[in-house]
Amino acid sequence: MTFKRFPFIHLISILLLWFLFKLLPVFTHPAEAATANFIYAENFNQLKIWCFDSSNSLRFDDSSNYLYSLSIWALIHFFKLSTIAAAMLVNAISLFFTVYLIIRFIDSRFSSVNLLLVGLVFMSTQLWAGILGDPVLFQGMLWLFAVHAFWKHRYWLLMLWSAVNVMARPDNVFFVLPMIIASYADYNNLKERDQRKFIFGRVRRTINFFILPLVVFFTYRYLYFGKILPYNWLHHALDAKNQHKWFHQASYIQLKEYLATYTLPLLIGIVFYFLKEYKKLPVRYYALALSFLIIPMLYQCTHIAEDNFGFKNQYSIYLGLIIFSLLFIRDFRSISQGFTTAIFVIFFGFKFSFLQFQQALQSGFNNEYYIANDLAQINHGKAIVSNDNYISWLTEWQITFANGKHTKEGKRISVSELETSAADIILMDKTKDIAMLKEKYEVYLAPSSTRQYEKQMEPENSVDKFFYKYAHRLPVDKNQYSQYLVWKFGNNYDAIKAILLEHGAKQAL
Repeated sequence: MTFKRFPFIHLISILLLWFLFKLLPVFTHPAEAATANFIYAENFNQLKIWCFDSSNSLRFDDSSNYLYSLSIWALIHFFKLSTIAAAMLVNAISLFFTVYLIIRFIDSRFSSVNLLLVGLVFMSTQLWAGILGDPVLFQGMLWLFAVHAFWKHRYWLLMLWSAVNVMARPDNVFFVLPMIIASYADYNNLKERDQRKFIFGRVRRTINFFILPLVVFFTYRYLYFGKILPYNWLHHALDAKNQHKWFHQASYIQLKEYLATYTLPLLIGIVFYFLKEYKKLPVRYYALALSFLIIPMLYQCTHIAEDNFGFKNQYSIYLGLIIFSLLFIRDFRSISQGFTTAIFVIFFGFKFSFLQFQQALQSGFNNEYYIANDLAQINHGKAIVSNDNYISWLTEWQITFANGKHTKEGKRISVSELETSAADIILMDKTKDIAMLKEKYEVYLAPSSTRQYEKQMEPENSVDKFFYKYAHRLPVDKNQYSQYLVWKFGNNYDAIKAILLEHGAKQAL
């Protein structure tokens, strides 16, 4: 493919990147569940220790994407960028290469196909939910590097990018393995005298570019962390009632709703074409279907639904649907695929991408972000929280995770431990037995959105007015509050109380 075919696609990509990463308030207010990657990167930069709790000498990591956190650290350390700026740059580069790689992968001279490609990628609700601090976009780029090498029959590059994917997230081995196995199908197309040379070359490249890099990497992990694999808290379900054998019931329901609500036309078109032409499709199509449709769907059901923030477990499915739609349109002029893709764009894509855009704008009003910023002024604080949040990232407080995250045992904290913890703040989604804690803690209900207690004047600038309009298009739930339990006898009680009251909090009766 020559450069002349798609410079306008790059220009469109740059404009959309500017729109996503410069203007959207969501990208200056990272989502709470995504801040763990910031903590890993900052601890490694400041303390030279790779762990969640900076006061803990035990080196452990359970980041969902090791290389993503390492990339943020590299930009912080070598280019002196802020954490937010580093994450924005990583996401922007990831998005740009996502478009570039799919263009090279599809390799079509038709402008309409390239425009459809960019539209499908940026229309993706996953990209609107590619929240700052979450590695979904970065991981998508790594997958596509491997897919591009696989489709272009560049085995040594496939080995190299497969190794990088496994380093980033060890469970990526399930995604790249079908492509590696299918690459050996080229053996059948060779003459007998070339087959032995082919196998020898493949084995040598597998050792040099896949096995050896992984051996070196996991040896380093063992020497540094004392273990080979991260702790498996992403697959750790505390609620046994929601599990059915290997599958997590809530995650299965989430996957079913995702497919039915967001991507059903694309899925129908691809399944129909596979059933219609299954005898004619080369083995590489089936390998991609395993890697980006079947395995991700099964794997999604093994995750805890609450840990699927930013659609990160569905992003591989969406990429697979895009790739197959464009391949079928390009290679087979499939009328059925073109029809279902058009239905997705008109009736699904525009609707949900714009809805996700409006929801993304709401994060600029996240009151917990502003409360945590002010709590950071208090030194030597102690908090018990349910999940990763702004307090654990923005403050230097000692943080305990009530659900066992970021701990070696992964054990949920008991009510008796809550009572004796002497934490300045207990911030939990669902605090049971709250009556037992009221002797030592006062309960404050803080508005979840600043729109619940502040009035905002409409700006005069046309660009700001556009965002103001759609940020206020969705009504705010005035009854949505965050529950803060504040220790009555702590040295920081008065300061914490003043901060909460300043941010619209009210003491619960």
